[in-house]
Amino acid sequence: MEGKKSLTRREFLKMASAISAGAVLAACAPAGGAQQPAPSKAEEAPKEAPQKPVTVRLWVAWSNMDKLFQNEVWYKMPEYEEICGNIKIEYKGSTGDQFVMTALAAGDPPEAASNISYAQFAIKGVFLDTQPLVDASKYVHEEDFIPAVWNFCKFWHFDGLVGVPAFESFLDYGLNYNTEMVQKAGLDPDNPPQTFGEALEWHKALTVKDDAGNLKQFGLDPYDAMGGDPDGMEVACNHKYWDDETGKFDFTHDLFVEYFDITKKFYDVMGPDQIAGLRQAEGMGGWGGSYNAEVQAMIIEGYWHPGETTVQAPEVAKKNRASWTLVLDGLKGHKIQVAGGHTFAIFKDSKHPKEAFKLAEFFLTDAALDTLFKQVGWIVGKKSWVEKIDPNTYPGLEFYFKSANEATDWYELRRFPLHGFLWDQLAEVREMIYRGKLTPQEGTQELQKRIETEWKNQGLPMV
Repeated sequence: MEGKKSLTRREFLKMASAISAGAVLAACAPAGGAQQPAPSKAEEAPKEAPQKPVTVRLWVAWSNMDKLFQNEVWYKMPEYEEICGNIKIEYKGSTGDQFVMTALAAGDPPEAASNISYAQFAIKGVFLDTQPLVDASKYVHEEDFIPAVWNFCKFWHFDGLVGVPAFESFLDYGLNYNTEMVQKAGLDPDNPPQTFGEALEWHKALTVKDDAGNLKQFGLDPYDAMGGDPDGMEVACNHKYWDDETGKFDFTHDLFVEYFDITKKFYDVMGPDQIAGLRQAEGMGGWGGSYNAEVQAMIIEGYWHPGETTVQAPEVAKKNRASWTLVLDGLKGHKIQVAGGHTFAIFKDSKHPKEAFKLAEFFLTDAALDTLFKQVGWIVGKKSWVEKIDPNTYPGLEFYFKSANEATDWYELRRFPLHGFLWDQLAEVREMIYRGKLTPQEGTQELQKRIETEWKNQGLPMV
């Protein structure tokens, strides 16, 4: 071969064998050249027509992966050819619960979905139990995953596995902050707040309004991103409102009253109308928009924030730092982390559920995970792959890796069977509280009443 100076012994023997076989055939051939052998029966038989492509519909509520699917990068990977073969992906981003519920009602669900209210769909029995497919898989093995990430695919009142971990599923809580904004406000970036009370003082120092009272900059919206997730309330209070073992829920605990009281004060500083007006401006939405615009200085987010910010706003990402998520003042010293994230959930009544599982297998290959980490900033807790990640790849990411060994308290994400419904109701109740229409205690009671009513309406067992 060109550029190769010597042959290995194995290569030499292989070549010598081929030459010898050729010499023997040449010696046996009649004069005038070698006679062409008669075609075998296999050669005479008509070749099988190539298999027709099978279309697997994948719906996700994110938009982060849109470009990857639009560019069809997956089809170019050898791993895709090996596992998925003739499978074609019909991808739809920015597609949440309502789209899926409509498709289910019409009797034509997509093959798979991700970033939906898994627990809420699991109680309806619409998912395929993928445990038998995992047992037969040569690509996906439970022992290769962080246990809490794998267990995220198991839900109350669902027998088996709701898909397998996928796309992003790692560690979900931390306080990210812009060191430059913090320094300009006269604060110490090396000594971040640990509690909501301490963060409130930072928030006051970081909040800026113009002469007309319009909000120009603020410290922290406690209900943005993972702070606004219903589980953010559990994490802040270090107290569960839902017990996955007993099936009981309670939103009226005194710790939740305290949580609503302290978080309301952040809105008192910003002004409810002012923050609502700012959010309506283009690019100022939650989940990183205002942080990327350097209007919001702090945000409660998961491990994905450092990577996503690097992809979306690289100059801002250089100023990003992460620390422990905030807790109530009386819980100072508790270092809380949450494991879990997302699954590749497969609908049992879809047209091609088994082909969908093949797609899930592909997305757990190192090649696919490498692409998602580099292009989007996401991690899945596959141990053999995570061990290869450089924690310093993105500013702030190292904290999350260290937190896995330093956390004092652990939670698993989004276990409540009415999580999607709770998210909407919680947002309404919180606003009623910070606008002064309900007291914090009345808010917890209102939330409890709404959840109990929906629970009964869905015919779920009261424990």
